[in-house]
Amino acid sequence: MNKDIVTNGVVATTSLWLTGMVAAHAALVIATGLGIANEPGPKFGVAAMLYYAGPQWETGYLNEGVNHGTDGVFVEYRLTRAITKKLRVAMALGPEVLNTIHSIGPGIWTNGYHASLLVSMSTSYRIAKRWRVGLRWNHITFQKSAAYGYRDADMAVLTIGYGR
Repeated sequence: MNKDIVTNGVVATTSLWLTGMVAAHAALVIATGLGIANEPGPKFGVAAMLYYAGPQWETGYLNEGVNHGTDGVFVEYRLTRAITKKLRVAMALGPEVLNTIHSIGPGIWTNGYHASLLVSMSTSYRIAKRWRVGLRWNHITFQKSAAYGYRDADMAVLTIGYGR
């Protein structure tokens, strides 16, 4: 969407990234899909998320779904673009605090909280007045793993959201 701005007889055209239609949207979102821990040899599992997506930010809980129990809370700043009235895409970036649990021997577990970086890309489609479905990819990086040193993980999840 382009908008003409007239100042002292000079016309400037701006391209708006966040339109009023998109900025008014907010939703509670549930997601599930595939979690991939990129350790020596990838590990796969069922990943899950629950988050609130506001106009320019989102916050919530995620579980990578891999067998060592990495889960945490996050906050992200989000840029959203409406492609059509029903289809939109978003990119987000923000910090995350994770708790990672590892088995280091029979009956011996370690855990620890640490900060990481969450990078996300998503697309969603409005299927009804208040309902959206979508696809989201998360890349979680800078995780300190007791067993493997620093590692990263990816999540590809299907989303369903309810909101305005």
